[in-house]
Amino acid sequence: MKRAVRYFSCIMLLGVMFSACYYASYKNAIKKLREMETKQDINSLLDDKQKQAETMFSDLLVGVIDGSETNKESEKNDPTDPAFVTGIPDSGELEASGEVPDETLDDSQEAATVKEAVIAPETKIVIESLEISTGDFVTKEMVPDAVLVGMTRQDLVDYLAKELEDMTISEYEKGLYANELITFSENKVVIRKSYDSSKDDYMYYLAIKNGEIVVYFNDRRTVYEYTGIKALSLQEDVRLSLLEGICVHDSEELFSLLESYSS
Repeated sequence: MKRAVRYFSCIMLLGVMFSACYYASYKNAIKKLREMETKQDINSLLDDKQKQAETMFSDLLVGVIDGSETNKESEKNDPTDPAFVTGIPDSGELEASGEVPDETLDDSQEAATVKEAVIAPETKIVIESLEISTGDFVTKEMVPDAVLVGMTRQDLVDYLAKELEDMTISEYEKGLYANELITFSENKVVIRKSYDSSKDDYMYYLAIKNGEIVVYFNDRRTVYEYTGIKALSLQEDVRLSLLEGICVHDSEELFSLLESYSS
């Protein structure tokens, strides 16, 4: 009896152990199956996402190509293009006919249409006088005379250069050496005259030319006056001095010498 119970107990224990092993194997199999299913789902999902991305990229590429072609076509048929509007000639036809619309004028043509400033009767003329040797600076205002009215900037520059070249005796005696245009507009013109009275110790130079006493400026080239006084009428020592040249400091000394020569 005890032996039978022992055998039955062993059989029951083996059955329980077999059942436990079978259950564990079953659970393990189920787990692996679920992992495989999950992995397949993920791969399937990734494949779907990749297919969607490829589809979107293809659609985008097609849209860009179609849009480029559409833009090219629209540029050809742009209603703002003069060639698209019926009845408007192209630039070649305009040049052939000699008719150019205002908007086709270039910058040089536009600049040519701008009115150039000139000196008007109401323009304020300011003369600045600068003495270099002393530093004295004097300004004087005047109204333009008939010669200046209507002059452009370049006209006035040329006029001042000519004035310096053919300066008056009084200007020469004061040592004028520069005649510059500082400001030019229809409202105001500024001219600066620069003097240097100390640049030479004498103002005139006496010499004999063609048997006659001639007065030169201190450059010894520019004639100040032909006196008409013949050298033969002078004393020998005076003639010798004139042959070497006589420097005269100012107008007073000059007139005194000429008076003595002519008496």
